[in-house]
Amino acid sequence: MTTDSMDYFFHMYQLADHNKHTGHYFFDCNTASCFKSRVQKIPPYGGRVFVTSECHRGLRTGRRYSVREIQPDGSIETPSGYRAFASRYDAHAFAKAYAADNFIRGIRKGFVYNIVTSERV
Repeated sequence: MTTDSMDYFFHMYQLADHNKHTGHYFFDCNTASCFKSRVQKIPPYGGRVFVTSECHRGLRTGRRYSVREIQPDGSIETPSGYRAFASRYDAHAFAKAYAADNFIRGIRKGFVYNIVTSERV
């Protein structure tokens, strides 16, 4: 896979595997534990966009939500802003709209995507 191509992810485990195999630790248990983070269970929007929630131990602001996007190099970007949403519903609505506006079956601004099988290997 080059920086010009990226698979379309039908399932969150595929997205997490890509992140791990490219040397990143976003989905690592220790990382999630540190931020008391949770990741959506439904398939990623547009094959790349998903919602997380974090609840910081020292802050008493409660659980808040962020919209995330995986990049071809496996890194994770936060187009919504970190902990930008107070409700899960608003975060998912933004994620769905963001994916619809920016991706057509996984294709975005000059990137070429390969469709991967939805079967777990």
